[in-house]
Amino acid sequence: MARTADDLPLRVAQGMLWASFGILVYIRTMSGVSRDAAPLALLLTMASYPPLIAILARHRRPAVRYGLLAALVLLYLLPFFVVGSAWDWMPWTVAAGVLCVLPARPAWPLFGLVVAATGTTAALLGYGVYDSVWFVIVTADDALIVFSLAALVRTVRRLHDAQGELARLALLRERLRLDGELRNVLGGKLRAIAFRMRKAAAFQTREAPVDARQDIREGVGLARRTLAEVRATAGAYRADPIAEPAARIESPRLARFVLLAVLLIQCVLVLLNLYYWEHAAPQTLAWALLGLIGIVILQVAPQTRVTFVVQGLLFLLPLAVIPGSWDRVLSFFTGKVLLTVRPPRSWAIAGAVLAGHLAWLLYDSMTAGTGVLNGLANFGGHVMLAWLAYSLGRLSGLITVLDRARHELAEAAVRRERTRIARDLHDVLGFSLSAVALKGELAERLLDTDPDRARTELASLVSLVERALVELGSIAGDRVELRLAAELDAAREVLTAAGIEATARVTTGPLPAGVDTAVATALRETVTNVLRHSQARTCEVTVSGGEGLVRLRVVNDGALPVSRAEPATPVEPGRHGSGLGSLAQRTGGRLAAVLLPGGRFEVVAEFGSDLTGPSSGPAGPSSGPAGPSSDPAGFGGDPDGVHPVASTQLGDG
Repeated sequence: MARTADDLPLRVAQGMLWASFGILVYIRTMSGVSRDAAPLALLLTMASYPPLIAILARHRRPAVRYGLLAALVLLYLLPFFVVGSAWDWMPWTVAAGVLCVLPARPAWPLFGLVVAATGTTAALLGYGVYDSVWFVIVTADDALIVFSLAALVRTVRRLHDAQGELARLALLRERLRLDGELRNVLGGKLRAIAFRMRKAAAFQTREAPVDARQDIREGVGLARRTLAEVRATAGAYRADPIAEPAARIESPRLARFVLLAVLLIQCVLVLLNLYYWEHAAPQTLAWALLGLIGIVILQVAPQTRVTFVVQGLLFLLPLAVIPGSWDRVLSFFTGKVLLTVRPPRSWAIAGAVLAGHLAWLLYDSMTAGTGVLNGLANFGGHVMLAWLAYSLGRLSGLITVLDRARHELAEAAVRRERTRIARDLHDVLGFSLSAVALKGELAERLLDTDPDRARTELASLVSLVERALVELGSIAGDRVELRLAAELDAAREVLTAAGIEATARVTTGPLPAGVDTAVATALRETVTNVLRHSQARTCEVTVSGGEGLVRLRVVNDGALPVSRAEPATPVEPGRHGSGLGSLAQRTGGRLAAVLLPGGRFEVVAEFGSDLTGPSSGPAGPSSGPAGPSSDPAGFGGDPDGVHPVASTQLGDG
């Protein structure tokens, strides 16, 4: 399978790990060669490498990892039985395997035990104090390098593989929270509206108008207030969600700890070299100690340009006095240059420093008679330290970026979900509550003239509110699945209740579920805007199909006074009203709104007949008129920008 750009962070992390491992293998091999180890001894030295590579290569089941660790230990011990101690026997692979395989609580004591056993074994084999300490330090150093890079790679892999997991959990948590909030805030009010309308519908003819009228008025008033609250809630949900604090990622902290530990180890080696090999005067040792303390303090201090310059001076200046020992800590400055200075200058500076370093080591080795191979082995150690400083810093930054990206994905998912719920609240409950208010006012007027029809209207109101309750319960859980047939019936009823003569014509057969929902959503939004933004007396709804498209066409009058009628004029979505501007985007279709001669307004929405479901893309601008921008009589504005439901406009009948 071809890799994508998304794999780059993981490949970078793995490349740094394997490059470091390769440098360590080179160092240990060159160290054995410089000691005139036999070819068989060199070969057996590498016996424990394959199990460690298998441990580092991928995350395996615990039983497999423990088996690999056991094999690693046995293969490490094998050369003792074949060539004795005439090989590079430092157990850095065992110490690294212990840290990489075992849980932290037993791993660190066992790591300390392995390191201590290294020093004890060196002393028993007759090595001096300096060499025994050197064995201990190198074993701990190499194991920490492998472990820290492996831990960072595991973190990068975990973050890479679970990029969407945090977003999924945040989305689920937000849905549960909003579902409870909507049920508490709006569910109770919808049930109260249903109770009032159910009570009004139960009136007897002889008792008619008095008690029923009061219940209807209270129900209608509550519907208006609830509608205003729905719109306010939808507006609040469109605002950005409050970001939760990011959980702490421990791996960058581990990287800083390991880098500091390795630096301290190198500082100890510098002092040991000055004391044992160069026999430095006490004054020189004191100045070296102060310089090393300064380097360590600046390493843990916040990294700025000033600390970088001061650290550079502390790294470079002592080279003029004690070059043979101080060059070990110089490697950290090389890695810091790679991290701090922008390429290609950073690579040029690092290359110059390493070239000078190699020249000095070769010169020193030939002068001391230790051989070129020894100088090359020592140079590998310095390259390793520089690469470690660069790798740990780079991977720490990479992990921080990956973790930030995960949280940004989660925040974006929550933001999209809140926007979706805001749209569904506006589209679904806005229409239902508008219909409740309009039909309730109609029923109240019919109490005196036609009590039977009033009772029928009230009974349908109860069903409408109960359906709104069901829709409310599905809003936070997932998208509301509207159906065209039910929306056509509801549109006719609410338009008739508003005194608008409604006609509907459907010339398509059964539609796929996705298309059916998209057309029903467009119809509901369009009819809502006809009620809110026009003085319509007639409204025509046509659903037709052909050429792979399903077309919804809604035409209403009352958009402009007849005297101001103009030729057909496209209306820019987003300038008036709300909802239609992003409707096409979120339902996967196309939408056009046009002012027609005679004060009529036309909305045409087209959807592909192979649409499988509503689009879940980001919300577009809130827009989409169904008439002029000014609110006609009965649709008065609100100081807060919340438009109440239209008053009933009865026809002559």
